[in-house]
Amino acid sequence: MKMILENTRQLNVLYVEDDKILLETTKELFKTLFSTLDIAFDGIEGLALYQNFYEESGNYYDIVITDINMPEMNGLEMASQILKMNDTQAVIITTAHNEMQYLTQAINLGIDGFLTKPIESKKLKKVLHKTAQAITDRKFVLSHVDMIEDLNILLDTQNKELLAKNAELEKSFRMLNTVINKEQLSNPKQEEITKQANTFEENRLLQEQIQSLITDDLDELKEIHGDIDLDIIAIINNTDLLISGNILKNLTNHFARYSSILSFYNFFDELSKGISTFSCTLQDAPIPKEKDVVVNVFMLLESFMYVLGKWHDDLASGDTNTINAFDASIISDMHTITNMWTQANAPEVLEDDLDDIFDF
Repeated sequence: MKMILENTRQLNVLYVEDDKILLETTKELFKTLFSTLDIAFDGIEGLALYQNFYEESGNYYDIVITDINMPEMNGLEMASQILKMNDTQAVIITTAHNEMQYLTQAINLGIDGFLTKPIESKKLKKVLHKTAQAITDRKFVLSHVDMIEDLNILLDTQNKELLAKNAELEKSFRMLNTVINKEQLSNPKQEEITKQANTFEENRLLQEQIQSLITDDLDELKEIHGDIDLDIIAIINNTDLLISGNILKNLTNHFARYSSILSFYNFFDELSKGISTFSCTLQDAPIPKEKDVVVNVFMLLESFMYVLGKWHDDLASGDTNTINAFDASIISDMHTITNMWTQANAPEVLEDDLDDIFDF
């Protein structure tokens, strides 16, 4: 019960049912589970409530639960109109056994779950848990994508500031060399000048290493990045590939190769180790059982690859001041993705823990 409440207590639900006895029995239960519960008695009224909720709040209902056979407009007609407005809307259908001829139409619409009347406690728990978890995961992914976009804007601004500071530093070094060549300075000043000159030499050596990376390895990093992108897109389109093929092994091998290349450059030690750990986690941890979880993980991974691709562009500039600017973001994103991957395999709540509130 605790797990379901964690996933449902922030959700807004529209419940459409023309059987007033069933509605009265069920709505009391739904009120304990959801943040908002609005009630309609037929499809026309339900559609109107759906539109009004969006106009007043700027958001759609998280879940629509509807009967099929209702006067004025049936549940499938209403669901079809709703999905035209919001094609990601979660819809659960309640249906009597003699309405099974509607199931093909419902499946074609992309309905998220079915409940047969009279509603069984076990089936209700299963459908609500799965639907609420999928909604929670989708909201998490979308919020994280927004966070990545905001971070990209911030990093762009910081990069411009670093470039300006680097230009000022190079100007100072040129002036310093001019001073050294023109006059003999006292020992305290000479020591400071020597220290600055050593820093300048270190920066020059770093620049040479970065140029070596650009010349020798950047094209291969980009090629591996493209291979990873293709694997991610293939998995999003067909999650069964994770079980039936070697695509996950290929994906983790690509990340391992990427990490190996970075390990040749000491300024990428932390990033190389982070990517290696990420690769091992995806390879060793069990594949999540729910396809929706897998899709959400790889959607987030696709957003992560966008950041990695932008980092390649910054590497190509050869700017020593921005060489590690994306490290923290990349490592943080990998940590988030592995958490979703591993936590998806946590044990489910036992049915006995949920029985009391679902007894009708």
